[in-house]
Amino acid sequence: MLQLVETKRVCPPETLVVTTGAFEQACQSLPRAVNGNDDVRRKLALIILRHVDRGEHDPSRLSEVAYRELAGLKDSMHR
Repeated sequence: MLQLVETKRVCPPETLVVTTGAFEQACQSLPRAVNGNDDVRRKLALIILRHVDRGEHDPSRLSEVAYRELAGLKDSMHR
């Protein structure tokens, strides 16, 4: 089950740059068949926001963690 995050928030510009970059990277990793699926993209975004809330701010790491979590793979990078 996807943990809920506050979706109505104000973020500093730096955080928006990080989350946008991570989201775009993660979407590019998706198979073409699901990349246009709004539900999948929303789940990716929520996963990224949850990890940002936990303190992760590296776009590449956020992208990989989100993709792995969405795919149901164990997050081997989690500390």
